[in-house]
Amino acid sequence: MVKKFIDKNLFYLSLIITFVCSILFGIFYALFKSKMLDKTLSDYYEGTSVLGFYVTEVSEKPNYFNYFLILFIISLIFFFLISFILSYLYKKNYFNVFNLFGALNVFLIIGLVFCLIFINIGVILALICLIIFFILYLFILYQSLKLFDLNNKRKIIFLGIFILLILVILFILKFFV
Repeated sequence: MVKKFIDKNLFYLSLIITFVCSILFGIFYALFKSKMLDKTLSDYYEGTSVLGFYVTEVSEKPNYFNYFLILFIISLIFFFLISFILSYLYKKNYFNVFNLFGALNVFLIIGLVFCLIFINIGVILALICLIIFFILYLFILYQSLKLFDLNNKRKIIFLGIFILLILVILFILKFFV
């Protein structure tokens, strides 16, 4: 199925899928930050006066749209960058590589929808769901790299670069956002 998608060269469809995936990443991150900050604020203000809680709650309310926008932009840049890296390192057609990620992002969209459902039940459950779908995504990506006739060493190197970029993004989100 992925090979047919790549062969049809539906770059515009891959762009739409990647755009939707990035929107869902942004929504997930904004909801995640919302749940975490609301929990932290309620724990912090427990025992303080009602008026003090109200004044601080109104004055320190973060803008969750910024969180959405940050991860939306970062995930778009990530998909374009990782496609460029794979196409440059292994001399493959950029559009075919991007179409590969477009096809795989359908799976990621399904995972993010589940995560968005689970985040209302519990943040930990949503994170576990995200980790499971990420591991499955990596497995499917590894298997899909066969379409580009890469040997196992090159596949592992690319997956290492892929994971390293995600760790850099997580580091940036943790310490700067």
